[in-house]
Amino acid sequence: MKFKIWIVSVILLITFNINIVFAGVLTGKKIVIDPGHGGSDPGAVAGNVREKDLNNSFARKIAELLTAYGAEVLFTRLPEEDVYVALQDRTSKSNSINPDLFISIHNNANTNTTVSGVETFYSTSRPYITDDRYVEYLGNKYQYVREEIIDGAEYVYFIVDRQEVKLEKSKVSIILSKTPWQAIESKKIAETIVNNLASLGFKNRGAKDSNLYVTKYTNTPSVLLELGFITNPEERQKLLDPTMQSSISTKVVESILKYYEQYDNNKRLAFAQVKDFDFNLSKEFAFVGQAVDITVSAMSNIELYDFKLQIKRMGEILSDSGFSNNLTYNFVPDREGEYEAILYIKYQGSNNEYEKFISKKINVYQPAAIKNISLTTDKAIVGNKVSLNVEKLNGSVLGCEYTFDIFKEEKLIQSKKSDSNIFEFTPTEDGEYKLIVKIKDKLSSNEYDDYKELNFSVQKIETKPSESKIEEPVKPIDTISLLKYTRTLKRGAVGEDVKELQKALIKLGYLKITTPTTKFGPATETAVKAFQKANKLPSLGIVGRATIDKINILLPRVASNTQTPSRGNTTNSQTKIGKLIYTRTLKRGAVGEDVKELQRALIKLGYLKINTPTTKFGPATETAVKAFQKANKLPSLGIVGKATIDKINSILAR
Repeated sequence: MKFKIWIVSVILLITFNINIVFAGVLTGKKIVIDPGHGGSDPGAVAGNVREKDLNNSFARKIAELLTAYGAEVLFTRLPEEDVYVALQDRTSKSNSINPDLFISIHNNANTNTTVSGVETFYSTSRPYITDDRYVEYLGNKYQYVREEIIDGAEYVYFIVDRQEVKLEKSKVSIILSKTPWQAIESKKIAETIVNNLASLGFKNRGAKDSNLYVTKYTNTPSVLLELGFITNPEERQKLLDPTMQSSISTKVVESILKYYEQYDNNKRLAFAQVKDFDFNLSKEFAFVGQAVDITVSAMSNIELYDFKLQIKRMGEILSDSGFSNNLTYNFVPDREGEYEAILYIKYQGSNNEYEKFISKKINVYQPAAIKNISLTTDKAIVGNKVSLNVEKLNGSVLGCEYTFDIFKEEKLIQSKKSDSNIFEFTPTEDGEYKLIVKIKDKLSSNEYDDYKELNFSVQKIETKPSESKIEEPVKPIDTISLLKYTRTLKRGAVGEDVKELQKALIKLGYLKITTPTTKFGPATETAVKAFQKANKLPSLGIVGRATIDKINILLPRVASNTQTPSRGNTTNSQTKIGKLIYTRTLKRGAVGEDVKELQRALIKLGYLKINTPTTKFGPATETAVKAFQKANKLPSLGIVGKATIDKINSILAR
């Protein structure tokens, strides 16, 4: 085995919360991943390949797979951040987290370039673990806490999934041992992983007891993986191959799943846990005031369990039913937002707080309403197409249906229903027109949820007496081409509609490319997600009706703020935003004219939704700054320094 140099870094924790319905056997498990080396320490180097780069790649792939199975994954250093972290800092951080498993990722080296294979390491010696006994119960080992006599009966207390459990002493075995149970389980996991990796064609060098720092001084089951020799040219090419990296990562995760699946099976036998419970929601999407019914279901033995339903909103418990054998529940939301329904399941007679819980989301909305109707041109001319844009408030994620009725002198001349908030028509006569728009949320059972009227004039083109030709129609300044919804766009889509989407995202400052294309690639997906997050849409990177509608609402605003004043125009300067000047760092609580100028810029860029800027840096300004920083790949701290000021100025200058 190669000489190991361990490294220091600031620990960054990434937590992935996965709904239990999708999670699998790793739900509730905390796993710390330690990418070996980093920063000034490259690890082993061979053939222009640095070990730390391979370690980073494997660490990220393994973390993503573990997360998909429900584990909460934490790092001693982020794989993407090339920093140095000392051994004691790695083990100290892991011990403070107290995870279920610690995995250190490495690749091997040897002066003999023919040496090859995979090997894993664990440590029997654990100086920081002073326990001299553990509890063994139906195949699993648990941390011993204490013993107690209650009314003449002997009980033992031990830890199961971070909770203290009390059981009759006669049902369990208390094992006196100089080798901690954490070391015993580490060996079992290390053996499973190395045997699984060898099935990919690697030489099996075995699972070995060692005094390696990170496996010796951690207080949990801990293993160090050597995934192959980068000093062996043939094996180095295998380790560089993305397909082989995925296969190796999969084998590591399969081994962990196998270990915890057996652990969970033993635990369910011991504590009467089951996997086949669920509950059904009558609505996943609802309006404020609509009742949501909840029904518990199970494959079998439902009569052996009690249930408790909690309703939460933004972490606050709104209702708690308490444990009973009720199978149906009901609640009526009184505010919009994302609610969480949590069903706790407890075996009747169990001393545990609960055996399992299931969580589901309920999204609650205010009914859709029309905020504003506007013409996207300065003048409506006979024979020229007129576009009318509807800006809505509230509504569900399912979208809305619009009804457009055009009247001239009280006579209906055109009617149209559409999913689009844009209505276009070409007037054939001059005069006074009225548009009536009705909006209906697709979640709503009403005929319509709101309506608004817009009166506007259509002008006829005049001819000059000295000319027989008609003047050209007056064209609006900097006409914006609004997007039309024809299909859902996502990564991989190709077409002219992708190109138009990219033009709009460039105009709005979210897409940083010079020339739009017809291909929906990673950069477009990132820009779409940033736009959706900034505008309080689900940030999925998929462009549907709601995203198109929001883009169309913002495009005319950007156009009006960037138009060139016509001759004699002296009022347009009132809306012009001056270049921001950096004089100090601004953050929540700051007061001054520089705060007002910042707010004006954020309003113009579409991040701050207030009517009148103020001199106070409050929560809304902080949220807008964070959204701007995230969209423009700056640290999203909500604190405005020179980098943020410079980025705002560069976008305003466009």
